[in-house]
Amino acid sequence: MRAAIALLLALGLGAACAACGGAAPSQAVTIMVPWATGTGEYRAFAAVMNRFVAETGIAVRPEVTRAVAQQLDADLSTGNPPDLVDLPSPGAVEQYQAERALRPLTVDLSSYDQPWRGLAESGKGTVYAVPVKADIKSLIWYDTSAVPSPPASWQALENLSGHGTPWCLGLASGSTSGWPGADWVADLLLSRHQAGDYQKWLAGRLSWQSPEVTDAWQAWGTLMRYGAAVAGGVQGALSTQFDGAAKGMSAGQCELEHGALSATGLTSTAGYGYVVLPPNSGSAAPVMVSGDFMGLFTSNPDARKFLAYLASDEAQTLWVQQAGGHAFSADSAVPPAAYPAGPQQKIAGLLQPSAGTALCFDAGDMMVPDLFTAFQQAALRYINNRSTLPGLLKGLQKTQQGAGSSPGAKLACAQP
Repeated sequence: MRAAIALLLALGLGAACAACGGAAPSQAVTIMVPWATGTGEYRAFAAVMNRFVAETGIAVRPEVTRAVAQQLDADLSTGNPPDLVDLPSPGAVEQYQAERALRPLTVDLSSYDQPWRGLAESGKGTVYAVPVKADIKSLIWYDTSAVPSPPASWQALENLSGHGTPWCLGLASGSTSGWPGADWVADLLLSRHQAGDYQKWLAGRLSWQSPEVTDAWQAWGTLMRYGAAVAGGVQGALSTQFDGAAKGMSAGQCELEHGALSATGLTSTAGYGYVVLPPNSGSAAPVMVSGDFMGLFTSNPDARKFLAYLASDEAQTLWVQQAGGHAFSADSAVPPAAYPAGPQQKIAGLLQPSAGTALCFDAGDMMVPDLFTAFQQAALRYINNRSTLPGLLKGLQKTQQGAGSSPGAKLACAQP
């Protein structure tokens, strides 16, 4: 891979020099990303982008938007998409590949771990996207000053949830509000019923009305005490932005939060610890992961060079090294020692093949859009009124029957 990247960078430098000699300058690379300017996530990406620009002379123009799907669809409809787009899920990769909007790639992903690698390829092994970022979602973050002992067992979580308002929970996220609740349900299904039932559910072979899926919903509701264990109650959760809930920890209003580090809103992990969501039995549970997939939508050759660079070991290492970026890599050639010291190094260790961790991709990101939207909305309704659960599950089952199984469900989990 490194030799190939070196060749690409040399070609880029050659193109820049040719431009100096009077040839037409290379076209700027446009790239659509969801990371808001000024955030740690954006600064980490910018460090990688700026290194590429400095080494190649190729200009890169970022387009920042939270509404990636809506903006991309609008651009495609006018025939003017950006060169590269950060796609938020394998479902999006599948969708744009089916629409023949994504260009096939020749990027080498052999050092990338499963399930990311398989989800970036077509069924025939052609690469259609690069998993430029990875995340682990099965994490319980806690304030070490309020929770002196790590809540490493299900019983410990239940005990902490039994009084006061220990949970920080923000369900608001614009048009995708409710996804943190959907993540909770999916993660609990995985931790309580293992990868087999999780994949059956994604494939449509385990009903939403099954005892296993019902149990996951009820476990979430019980842990939250249907809002009574949440800072601000149900209305607080419904109105709080997903990445603003952790502010309650610094204010002493709550002491626990569930999710990926990048989604917590924590600017620093100082004073906070984490545990992997514990199962309700002695069996170790798989860990739920997610990722960002960068796809190519034009024939701009400089965009191919930038994408090849983003996939390289060097770029992936630089990306995760950025303090405050909270980035993780699916590239197994990036060692845990490359990450900022502290929790990030330990979390990165879970992604290494040598850790023996079973990994399953986030269920919501695997679902077709109509089903995931219904899942998100059901999470909002359930936390507001537990008696609606039977009707919600019946409706979700009907939606799944109409929408079909999740694309790539058989690739969702990777065993060690």
